[in-house]
Amino acid sequence: MIAAGDVTVSSRALGDALGFSSAQVRKDLAWIVHVGRPCEGGQSGVGYNCASLLEAIRGVIGTDRRWSTLLIGAGNIGRALLGYGGFVAQGFRIVAVLDGDERVVGKKIGPFEVQPMSTLRKVVRRHHVTIAMLAVPRGAAQNVASQLCGAGVRGILNFAPVRLAVTEGVSVTNVDVSVALEQLAMNISRSDQPPSAKIGAA
Repeated sequence: MIAAGDVTVSSRALGDALGFSSAQVRKDLAWIVHVGRPCEGGQSGVGYNCASLLEAIRGVIGTDRRWSTLLIGAGNIGRALLGYGGFVAQGFRIVAVLDGDERVVGKKIGPFEVQPMSTLRKVVRRHHVTIAMLAVPRGAAQNVASQLCGAGVRGILNFAPVRLAVTEGVSVTNVDVSVALEQLAMNISRSDQPPSAKIGAA
């Protein structure tokens, strides 16, 4: 909306764009103000100031600051992540790429030279890494996750198709494309069913 030149936005417009009711939007934004992130506007007939609302939401989420991020895995998924240009705009700066495969270590991928896993602790300390993206095969994921926990990383974005056991205080978000595809397949299949079948399934 800001990119389109909008200065203010109503709760109804936000709700329509996101698939929520305007009442739910107002309730959520009232919570943002309650936790100490005030934003301009919100009055009936005026709406919210887009710029200050974005700043307030980023403050709650934590993307109002820079996050030093480490990429583990220089395979296909890792290379695709490096090619994505949207991380910096959201506050996530990839500072290094590590891999356990000696055939990959030392090679250049974009601006990075792939480093061995033996440098993990040093890299985390030097760059004050908080978050790691884990793009390694299933069989290696738990071992690498344990090393990340031991090195002091506090958040892991896991692209490996396996659930990770981590130490207390470490957050994990799993990205499983196959599960997302299954969700899409289910949604399409249910929309193809006659109304009576949908009611019975509920």
